[in-house]
Amino acid sequence: MVLQWVFGNTGKRKSARQAGDAPKPDYEEAKRIAASNDVKARAALAAHEDLEPEILYFFASDEASEVRRAVAVNQGTPLQADKILAHDTDGEVRYQLARKISRLVPTLSRDEADRLTRMAMDVLEILARDDLPRVRATIADEIKRADNVPGRIVRQLAHDVEEMVSAPILEYSPLLSDEDLLEIIAGGCAGGALIALSRRPGLGERISDAVVNSRNVQAVAALLGNRTAVLSGKTLDMIAIDAEDRVEWHAPMVDRENLPARIIRRIATFVSAALMDKLIEKNQDQAILVGELRQTVRKRIERGDFAGDDPDWEPAEERAQRLFDAGKLDETIIVRAIERGDNAFVRYALTHLSGLPFKTVTSMLNTGSGKAITALVWRAGLSMPTAHLVQTRVARVPQKSQLRPGPGDTFPMSEADLGWYIECVGG
Repeated sequence: MVLQWVFGNTGKRKSARQAGDAPKPDYEEAKRIAASNDVKARAALAAHEDLEPEILYFFASDEASEVRRAVAVNQGTPLQADKILAHDTDGEVRYQLARKISRLVPTLSRDEADRLTRMAMDVLEILARDDLPRVRATIADEIKRADNVPGRIVRQLAHDVEEMVSAPILEYSPLLSDEDLLEIIAGGCAGGALIALSRRPGLGERISDAVVNSRNVQAVAALLGNRTAVLSGKTLDMIAIDAEDRVEWHAPMVDRENLPARIIRRIATFVSAALMDKLIEKNQDQAILVGELRQTVRKRIERGDFAGDDPDWEPAEERAQRLFDAGKLDETIIVRAIERGDNAFVRYALTHLSGLPFKTVTSMLNTGSGKAITALVWRAGLSMPTAHLVQTRVARVPQKSQLRPGPGDTFPMSEADLGWYIECVGG
């Protein structure tokens, strides 16, 4: 394929019509059309992928932009002609060429000394310096994950003043080193570009520290939401100190795994009622810490801290217990909770109604098994439509693993099978 791209697709002949056009004329007729004043005919001829390379090369300098655009799009155009088009005065020609040439990159050798690779990279480099941001952005988006592009091209795009150009490179390119990223941040990287960098997979402590030190609220929020980013204890302490007034940080902080207990205690003093539920639920295996969190909840309720969320708010666990004790924990309340996204309450409600331990209920909900979750909801005395809601809205079971209601909204499993799942999966 690459050889054909350099010298033209001389070996490719198609008997079928291409994109609705007439079959390619013979060589003599093609030469006559190329020399004619009929722009439409020349453009149609230039669209043939199996056109002779010398005619495509000739068309690369055609006076009509319609013809040159057809050459730019043409997969059979030789690289020598593409290099001419990379300097074209028509922005659309260069844009279409950028789309085509950047998609060629994955097929190229990693050896820059290879002639074919070198020629393609020459074209790529010209387009990466193009005056039009959308041309550069097209290159950046297409090569953002490539590992066979010269580093100078990647670094140039990463430093681009246009976020639409730099952002995809900063977020994904495997060719940027930590030193490159630190230099970019120190150079004043901001806005969408810094946010994209903060989402980059596998960020180490040095880069995370630099993002936090930038004081960019949205970038730090993106960093906290990046599960693969490594944040040092010192950096987390800095974030926790400033987080009370940064609402954008609250949810991603609570969602982070393995937060130190001191950080959990700190953010528990200011996050919303719903996030307090999440904190308590996520740390159920730390009895002492959960006890402290509940004490914090009571103090905040007494102070009226949650009035802005809900003046009658109470922790999900206590709410489920109260309703269960009063005999009011029914299917209607659970369905409403599912629709509100009140997943912590749903877990506690299923615990009370099923009679199973909270850890068992959580384990079953986390299996990703539609059958196990259906058995759990059945054990809780709820209907199959509710079981399907729990699968899709609470447990996020993949569609292929979901169990759907049978005729008349019945359970599609026998009671014996449902009981077996409770016994074996539920422990």
